[in-house]
Amino acid sequence: MPEIKNPKETGEKEENGVLPALVRELKKDLGPALEEIEVKDVRIGLAYTGVLLSENYGGVACTPLYEFSGCPALGFAETLKGRTADQVLGLALSKNSLEVAVGIAAANALSNMLRDLEPEKFRRSDLDILDLIKPGDRVAMIGYFGPLVPKILKITEKLTVLEKREIEAPKTRTLPSEKAEEVLPASDVIILSASTLVNGTIDELLALRGEAREVVLLGPSTPLYPAPFFERGVTAVMGTRILDPWTMLTVVSEAGGTKKLHQYCGEKVAFRKK
Repeated sequence: MPEIKNPKETGEKEENGVLPALVRELKKDLGPALEEIEVKDVRIGLAYTGVLLSENYGGVACTPLYEFSGCPALGFAETLKGRTADQVLGLALSKNSLEVAVGIAAANALSNMLRDLEPEKFRRSDLDILDLIKPGDRVAMIGYFGPLVPKILKITEKLTVLEKREIEAPKTRTLPSEKAEEVLPASDVIILSASTLVNGTIDELLALRGEAREVVLLGPSTPLYPAPFFERGVTAVMGTRILDPWTMLTVVSEAGGTKKLHQYCGEKVAFRKK
């Protein structure tokens, strides 16, 4: 079986960070049941990583292929399939971003399970992200959400995209992600891609939020367990609930992206801080 390292032994994440808080809260809420929940399948696709748990719950997270210069193969001796949810959830605290993606996908699946068990704790909102943006707002987008950009520009022209990769967006002010320290403190609305969870930058980005009126965590990788994010300055959590986990596995395996996830197996879900 794969060796799941203890984060405390490796010093992999700061204990007060958002991911350690998420893992702690999920473990607290699910308790001993976590050791009874089995991982039925794991798929690591080109766009997304998917995890299927027993009781037919699934979740996804973005696959961070851009983080690797060489082969990103996991070094596990055997498969993740058949491990307990507790063990795989712990991968969210790894130093290896591919392992983190598996852990976050598991966290998403467990969040879906909790929502069915305790719906009163997960009051979803009907708000769309565009409802949070006002004319004249200075909007910073961490990670390029192509379909969203023209919609935001119809509301305000003050949009800055911070992105690691080179993108073709001639009508958009685009800067390297290293400029976050200059851009975020002066922003009214900050849109954080949930890929910041996988690449380990979310805590430092939240620390730069300044007086932003809205801080939105966006994308299918977003864990649908809002409390740890709300406690750290996020005002809206917007992700994807997987409705058909078996179809999700097919979409992930066929390198399907966000559009296909929503078309075939998932729905958008939002939570708003009161």
